[in-house]
Amino acid sequence: MRSLFFGLVLTVVGATAALAQTPAADRVAAQIAQLMQESVASAARSSSMARDLRDPLGSSQVLHKADELTRLNAISTVVGAIAASPAEAGAIVAAAVNAAPTLRNDIISAATTSYPAFAPGIFAAAGAPSAAAPIVAEPPPAPLPGAPPPPTAVAQAAQQPRAAAVTATRDDEPALRASGGGVEEIRDPLETINRGIFAFNDVLDRFLIRPLAYGYGYVTPEIAKQSIRNFLSNLRAPIRFANDVLQLESEDAAITGGRFLINTTIGVLGFLDIADMVGLEHHPADFGQTLHRYSVGPGPYIVIPVLGPSTLRDGVGIVADTFMDPLTYLLDTYPRLAVAGVEGVVKREALIKPLDELRAGSVDYYAALRAAYYQDRAVVLAKGNPQQNSAADDAFDSFE
Repeated sequence: MRSLFFGLVLTVVGATAALAQTPAADRVAAQIAQLMQESVASAARSSSMARDLRDPLGSSQVLHKADELTRLNAISTVVGAIAASPAEAGAIVAAAVNAAPTLRNDIISAATTSYPAFAPGIFAAAGAPSAAAPIVAEPPPAPLPGAPPPPTAVAQAAQQPRAAAVTATRDDEPALRASGGGVEEIRDPLETINRGIFAFNDVLDRFLIRPLAYGYGYVTPEIAKQSIRNFLSNLRAPIRFANDVLQLESEDAAITGGRFLINTTIGVLGFLDIADMVGLEHHPADFGQTLHRYSVGPGPYIVIPVLGPSTLRDGVGIVADTFMDPLTYLLDTYPRLAVAGVEGVVKREALIKPLDELRAGSVDYYAALRAAYYQDRAVVLAKGNPQQNSAADDAFDSFE
């Protein structure tokens, strides 16, 4: 028995090591091929059941849902794999397209939208001409009268042989730097520790923070929620003003100062955003952004207990912003914690839907959240310029 036990242990360890050494592109291709096979089998069972029940409409609906679910799972697999292995973005997309040719447009579109900085490498590796010349699939021929319905996209994809994956070298990948509004390189050398903290934060969020945020959102009218968000944003105006000054952005500093003066007085302590109505628009400014302004790199990715995703540079920025906050010196400890708690609940309420969707659509929620954080920070570091923003970034906009 002891030898059998050790044999099983060695087998599991060996399999785990082999999996870790498998290129991300090969793993994605295998996962998508399995998705296709499972979907075809499920569709066949549903069709058989529908024929037995003489319900062709029900069969069509079931097949459509199977196609859509497989498409979403394939996209989630690709996006999650790129988040975990950004250097292999092109190879991952190419392998996914080869495994599911009929989902080619969806996979390329989702990958380039979620990771715009990788777009040139993705288009090159996947064989697409450019973002401006999308691949358009030819419409299928019209069925003959009385002919059975054509096979679904999933079935067609599963019946085609899988081609060899196209590989891409690191030199094919675009430079992932924040200059010009691009996404900084994802570096996660502390992933094991980060995942442990992430698991703690996730449990805390599921059983405490999210329920509180949901309850707050349920009982509070939208107009009141907007007023509270305005008030809390106005409280942080002195921090933004200090960082505008440190960044030598005189125009931004004047706008921030003007916003604070107008909203605190005419806007009734900031509950009304009168400044926005007269053309003084809000812009993000924090000490992490200030450090970036002076060419300080992001450092490793870190997950902060309770606070969540960050980088070493932005974590230092959080501490510096705390010292620049007048409330740190005007309020005692417990009132400050109360304000921070209210801010956390309000921000989490605004993120309930996007984070729920990100969790449901992610193969690896940790990696997807990490990628979304880097995407959002690219916009903040570019002073709020949304030119490369994606749908994933919207999940974090309320944090600024």
